[in-house]
Amino acid sequence: MEELAEGAFKGILKVISLAIRSLIWLILEFFFEVIGWYVGWPICRVLSFGHYPENEISDHEQASKITVFVVSLVGVIVLIGIATALAILVGAG
Repeated sequence: MEELAEGAFKGILKVISLAIRSLIWLILEFFFEVIGWYVGWPICRVLSFGHYPENEISDHEQASKITVFVVSLVGVIVLIGIATALAILVGAG
C-alpha cells in the first residue's frame, strides 16, 4: 500500500516538474525573442544606418532565424548592460 502511494506521489511530482519547466521555457522564449527583438531592433537599425534588419519591427515572425537571434541577442545584451549600469549607479554592485 505504501509503495502505491509513493508511486502516485512520484507521478504527481513529475507532472508538476514538467509544468514548471514548460513555464520557465515559455518565459525565457518570450523574454528573449519578443522583448529582445523590440529592444534590439531600433539599436541594430541605428548602428547599421537603417539597413539591418530589413524586416519591420512588427515583422519579427517573418524574419530569418539568424536575424531574430542576432537582433534579440543585441536587445538582451543591452538590457543586461542597462541593468548592470543601474546597479552600479545605485551602489548595489
